[in-house]
Formats: sequence, C-alpha cells, structure tokens
Amino acid sequence: MYPEPLITSDAVALFIRLLIAHLAGDFIFQQKSWVLHRASRKWKSGYLYANAAIVAVLSWLLSGYFNIWLIPVLIFIVHAGIDIAKSYAPDRTLVFSIDQGLHLAATIFATWFYLDYAGMSECYSWLFNNLALWTYIAAYLLIMWPMGIFIAILTRKWQLESGTVEGLKDAGRYIGMLERILILTFIFMGQFSAIGFLVAAKSVLRFGDIRDNHNRKGAEYILIGTMISFTAAILTGIFAQWLINNL
Repeated sequence: MYPEPLITSDAVALFIRLLIAHLAGDFIFQQKSWVLHRASRKWKSGYLYANAAIVAVLSWLLSGYFNIWLIPVLIFIVHAGIDIAKSYAPDRTLVFSIDQGLHLAATIFATWFYLDYAGMSECYSWLFNNLALWTYIAAYLLIMWPMGIFIAILTRKWQLESGTVEGLKDAGRYIGMLERILILTFIFMGQFSAIGFLVAAKSVLRFGDIRDNHNRKGAEYILIGTMISFTAAILTGIFAQWLINNL
C-alpha cells in the first residue's frame, strides 16, 4: 500500500478553480472605473464590495460545493478587507505584489477550508477535477491580464524616462497580451523553436524605427518590457505543463 499523497490532483484542481475565480473577478469583471472609484472613496466605495461579491459568487460556482455558503461569505469578507487596505496604499509594484500575494494566501486557505469541511464531495466531479482543463484556463487568464498589469507597473519608471512617442491607444498592451498567448500556446504544443521565431519577428518590427532615431532609452525600455513579458509567459507555460504531467 502506498501512502496517501499530501497534495492530490483533486486538491490542486480545487485551488486552481478558486484562483480562476479571483483572476476573473479582479481582472476581467472589474472595470478600471471601479479601481479609480475605490482609490478615491476607499472603504465607502460600493464598487469595492461589488467586486468582492463577484469573486465570492464565482468561487461558489467554481468550487463545486454548492451546498456550502459559509466559505464564499468568508472569501467576500477577506477579499473586501484586502482591497480596503490596498486603497490606502500607493500604486506601486511592491503594493500590487503584496496585494496579490495576500489574495493567493486567502485562496490557499479557502481550499484548505473546503477540503477540511466537506472533503472531496463536489458536484460534477468529472468536470471540476479535470486538472488539465483548469490549469490551461488559469494559465491563459494569468498571462493575459494580471501579468500585463504587473509588467506595466514594473516598467512605468522606465517608460517615463524613455521619452518614447506614444502610439495607438492600448496597442502595446494588446501586443504584449497576444505575444504571451502565442508563447503559452507554443509551449503547450511543444513548439519551442517557434518562440525564437517570434522573438526575432518582434525585434524587427519594434526596434527598427527606434534604432534609426538613435533613441537608446526607448529601445532599452521596449527591450526590458519584451524580455519580462516573454520570460513570464515561458515560465508560466513550463510550470503549467509540469503541473499537468506530474499530478
């Protein structure tokens, strides 16, 4: 008889589903106007509680434990509390990282509470325990929205220093999002050589005009953002593939 593993694929699948609920609630359903309103109104902002409610409802729907209401209520309280604290902090990379780290810790505790309270008795377990499906969904959500925001905050100081001419509205954000989607897809397909082709293609398209203008700071700013974006997408893809293959 083999000992029962401490971390099972079903437990990991539950954690990933709750993580998806957080990612979708915070980065898809939450509008930028909500974030600005929260920053100005702090704990008085109704959008802050609306966002926490969305995360709580999504957590309940994706948990598979439809008869349990207490844990989603706790998720609502903790999520709102973290966002209230963040509303009083400056908009910096460290603050964003701490905020997401706290949400991640809350997701881990929520997973533990579900398993300790109800065990592995979800409804529709054939769907909810499909680790590969939920890992793919979480990986794409992660590289599309949170990663883009983190990169933008991380490179903000270099953008101001570079003095690059502003292009089409949000074009850079969508370009970065599409390139990370392509990289992640290539990794899942095992086509690592295609990533090198993508790097070369973007180098030609994005660096040519800047090099002609001898704008070294602008070139370095774009290079930093591109390398961070590519590296983050590659590491996410490798970790997701490892998770699927080893659990």
